[in-house]
Amino acid sequence: MKRALHFGAGNIGRGFIGWLLKQAGFEVTFADVVPDLVSEIAEKRSYRVIELGEHKRVVPVDGVDACLLGTERCVELAASSDWITTAVGVRHLGGVAEVLAEGFRRRMQARLDGDVIVIACENAVRATSELRRQVYARADESLAAFLNERVRFLDAAVDRIAPHREGHAEEVLDCVVESYYEWVVEGSPVPGAPDGITWVADLGPYLERKLYLVNGAHAAAAYLAHLRGIATIGEALADPFIRAHVERFQCEAAGGLAHRHAGFALADLAAYAEKVRVRFANPYVIDHVARVGRDPLRKLAPGERLVGPLMAAAAAGLDTSAIQEAVASALLYSDASDAAAVELQRRLKAEGVEQVVREVCGLEGQLFEGVIDAYRALKNRLRESI
Repeated sequence: MKRALHFGAGNIGRGFIGWLLKQAGFEVTFADVVPDLVSEIAEKRSYRVIELGEHKRVVPVDGVDACLLGTERCVELAASSDWITTAVGVRHLGGVAEVLAEGFRRRMQARLDGDVIVIACENAVRATSELRRQVYARADESLAAFLNERVRFLDAAVDRIAPHREGHAEEVLDCVVESYYEWVVEGSPVPGAPDGITWVADLGPYLERKLYLVNGAHAAAAYLAHLRGIATIGEALADPFIRAHVERFQCEAAGGLAHRHAGFALADLAAYAEKVRVRFANPYVIDHVARVGRDPLRKLAPGERLVGPLMAAAAAGLDTSAIQEAVASALLYSDASDAAAVELQRRLKAEGVEQVVREVCGLEGQLFEGVIDAYRALKNRLRESI
């Protein structure tokens, strides 16, 4: 039987990647840093996936195992597994790289047959390339040659919402996920891979599609909802004003994507965007505005989910008023429990909006002026409503 080692035993690890690997016939072991979670999985060797869509679906997943990350058993599994996947958060890939470097060294020394597939399934751009860099940084010349010949590091884009467990989970190991998912991998298809993977020659357009039409629209809804005193994304999409704003944001962003990437038809992007709005409005998925809006400084950066689609739509010669308003609402985001939001408001007060937009968003010219105008107009509307 094929063997898979998945790093990260959270909802995405067990309820998405590990589950698809198990369905494809792999013997799956989860590696994690939480002892109680590892012990629970190792003892029960099963869990349930609770899918929330039009209907609730409960699916048992049996015959799994778990180990603590970094232990001898974890290293041995890294040496002997056919597929290695992660869902740990990009900041924690260094610990995974340590295990993989030693595991691949042992695989090389043992002369084990077969190639290894490595895919980092993180919410970050080209996370597998970053993991690959960290593994190679720990490799000597002979191991690097082995990696070049026998290990395929494949970049991926993943998308699945893991809602709050409350009201759905009944057992400790229950995983709660939305029914929709997407797992796009750059490269030629691998025999025996999970059926749920979409294989593409160039991941770049798909990364931008998700960043602009999912993450960008999510942020646009959250920041406007915050200004209107709305607590959840579902409630935000039920507000006609916010829903129309999100639709306009996606329309402008989709036009920019279609202009930039010839492989994307505008009609297909519009259908994708509509599906995203349906996901956001899913009554089973309780997603708080404070979570989606967290860290506005990062989300306002050049190339990120707000400024990225703004630049793409502008390059296509399109109207960008909805995206400019989304940027403006992000600049007005205030949350005392969010360090980045506090810092953003401090900088706005100390430096002024013009300098912040230049330095944080990297904007100049007409787009700079458009965002400043949108910011001032939105701020005035807020004053008038008080």
